[in-house]
Parts: sequence; structure tokens; C-alpha cells
Amino acid sequence: GRVYMAVADGQGGWYIGGVFTTVGGQPRANLAHVLADNSVSPWNPGANGVVRALSVSGTTVYAGGDFSSAGGQPRNRIVAVDASSGVANAWDPNADGSVRVLAVDGALVYAGGSFTSIGGQVRNRIAALDGGTALATGWNPNANSQVTAIAVSGGTVYVGGQFTAIGGQARNRIAALDGAT
Repeated sequence: GRVYMAVADGQGGWYIGGVFTTVGGQPRANLAHVLADNSVSPWNPGANGVVRALSVSGTTVYAGGDFSSAGGQPRNRIVAVDASSGVANAWDPNADGSVRVLAVDGALVYAGGSFTSIGGQVRNRIAALDGGTALATGWNPNANSQVTAIAVSGGTVYVGGQFTAIGGQARNRIAALDGAT
């Protein structure tokens, strides 16, 4: 299959996501952990659809994509799983459309994609989610089309995608947003 995303595990290995059924001869449904020695770890949260986004924070692996279950739990397009067991935790923002990118900054999880509702609020294609409650914060840039890239540096959130308006301004496919406002 295809690997759409890889993120370092901090120990020389990688968490990978995409659309695949095996990794290194081991059955894995769209999520896997490849160790530093290139072997496949027992970590196997499985996702029943494509995984397009990954981010790691401490002992949590966040995944986004086009699935309706992962880590052994129903989860619509976004999930937080334990980095050791692969079991989904209680965090459940329940996106109504594809999640294409994730970035973690402290206690916030930024999500971008084609959704219009996430974390219990209307959020057009980009949102900041509370890392504890999974609720959308008040931050609401309201992109008019898909967001596919997010990077956070200091108090600035840099985004890219197919949008032509975001944060109340005309911006063609790339923007810098204030992380607070």
C-alpha cells in the first residue's frame, strides 16, 4: 500500500500512516510502528480507513484521515492512541470530514482538512482542539477551502492548502495566523 505520513518516535523509529494492510510482513491496517532496527513493533491500533496525518506528543500518537474507527474504538477521522498499547484514549473530537494534517503545540492539537465540524463546534477546515477535553477552542480562522499543512512556531500558526480566504483575509493557499486571535 501507500504511506502518506511518517513521524519520528523519538527513539530512531517511525510511526507511519497511509493505506496499507501489511508492513514488514506483519498485518497492519493503515497504522504501524517501525522500530529503529527496521522491525515492526507489536503496536497495532488499526484504522478502518486511510490515515493521512500523524503527530506525536509524549505518550500519545494523534492520527487523522478518513476512518470511522481506530485504536479499538469508534472515532470519526481523528483519534489519540497510546504510543505503547495502541489503544484509543477518551479524546474524541468527532470530525465530520477528512482530517489531513495535525500539529501539536503544548496543550493544543491543531487540525486541518475538509471538515466543517470538529470538537463540538462549527469549524471550517481548521481548528485548535484542547488536548485534554477534545473540544474546539475559541480560535476560529474559518478557511474557505481545505487546509493541508500546519506548522506552529512561537505564537504563529502557518498554514497551507487550497483556501483563498482565511482569518478574515484574502490569502492564496498560504497564511500566517496569530495563534491567540
